[in-house]
Amino acid sequence: MKTDASLVDMIAPLASAPAGEPFDLGATTARALLLADESGIAPIVSLARTLRGRQPRVKPFALFEFAPPLPFRPQPSRIMIPGLPVGIIAALPLLEDWGIPSRIACPAGDQPGCFEGTATDLARGWLDISQGVADVTVFACGGEALLATAQALADAYRLARQTRAASLS
Repeated sequence: MKTDASLVDMIAPLASAPAGEPFDLGATTARALLLADESGIAPIVSLARTLRGRQPRVKPFALFEFAPPLPFRPQPSRIMIPGLPVGIIAALPLLEDWGIPSRIACPAGDQPGCFEGTATDLARGWLDISQGVADVTVFACGGEALLATAQALADAYRLARQTRAASLS
């Protein structure tokens, strides 16, 4: 299992990713739903860091999808998000330190505090409960499966979206 420090080390050289074109920050709305799998973690964490200091203010919410073993030790979130299932508290420590809410989905299950399902399933539940989602932009970075489900999610809710393939080369 990687430590929090090694996660930061992994992210730093990849912060300029995603592979190909960067996200268009000029098209960001008031709330940003960030989705990533293992291959998209670095670009999405970098995007979250950028958005947290952006003016006008953008409120990012990051959802990560990982298969065990997780690439870091999650921590219980101190940031409560209305509409999430009870007990879904596993968060990425770096984002917690920055005050950015995050949660972890684990389709294989068996990870304490993680959502048993995909990141887009968790996002769908949050969008269903949230009042008014027109101000949400979906940003997704990862493999083909995540990008396809993120696109379908954004289309279903008529949300602006930006998807980028990621590579960990």
